[in-house]
Amino acid sequence: MTGAPAIKKLPNIFENHIKGESISVFSAFGKTTNALEKVVQTYIAGDKIESTKILSEVKKFHLAIAQELFPSGHIIFALIEDIFNEIEETLRRKTEQNKNSKFIYDQIVSYGEILASHIISHYLSTVGISNKLVHATDFIKTDSNFGEANVDKDATFKNIRAQIDSRLLASHKNIITQGFIGFTTEGRTTLGHEGSDYTTGIIGAGKGTDKIVLWKNVSGVMDKDPNLPGNEDAKKIDFVLRDDFKNIAGTTAKGLVHDKTLDVFDGEIHIKNFKDPNSKGTIIGRKL
Repeated sequence: MTGAPAIKKLPNIFENHIKGESISVFSAFGKTTNALEKVVQTYIAGDKIESTKILSEVKKFHLAIAQELFPSGHIIFALIEDIFNEIEETLRRKTEQNKNSKFIYDQIVSYGEILASHIISHYLSTVGISNKLVHATDFIKTDSNFGEANVDKDATFKNIRAQIDSRLLASHKNIITQGFIGFTTEGRTTLGHEGSDYTTGIIGAGKGTDKIVLWKNVSGVMDKDPNLPGNEDAKKIDFVLRDDFKNIAGTTAKGLVHDKTLDVFDGEIHIKNFKDPNSKGTIIGRKL
């Protein structure tokens, strides 16, 4: 999801393609994660001027999105200002307290998901879609392997059942949360590559659901990579077994869903195209 036009597609998806109560996991917008990584790198390297410049651009990017989605004076603008003030203070304070670059990385980069989830939750509310923001740091418990933390599944599943119970879902219908991030006693953690898909799988397993839906910018799994010369006749696969999905060679399946998602969630995984929600997509299942 890269900006306001994409966010404006969400009401249609919630109204027409998400049935009943839902828990939706969102990533950072566009290239926010990469930009915040550079903020950390330049700050630690001692180039605070460049770090401040990059962070200012990230702030402008999010404010521009908000300006397209909300009327002047909406609370989201003050919230974005507060979050960026918090980022600056966190960067200064955590760098003084802890010289572990991966620790500092997790404290700062995780703000990308926090910003996105606040903006999306407020936007859905403005267009009449009931929802509640529940932070992933309230339930995704991990170890302290900063940069690619390992999830404590027993504690996390217990937290999910307690934090997102049937009464909360009945009251708000749609729960919004962040992918990619978790918590340990020392601070926020990140879950590594494709962390948002992994978060979705964790929540699905914790809630005992029989399927999860991963919204992507592709129509599904292809039988071969259509971007390679000679593969212009590539066809989308409507259904693929989990083991076959892992073993498809030289196709768009590679990198589409992280193995950790497949490992933690044993139900059906539906891949749908965010840009074309009416398309069938691909189902990854255990049996025909």
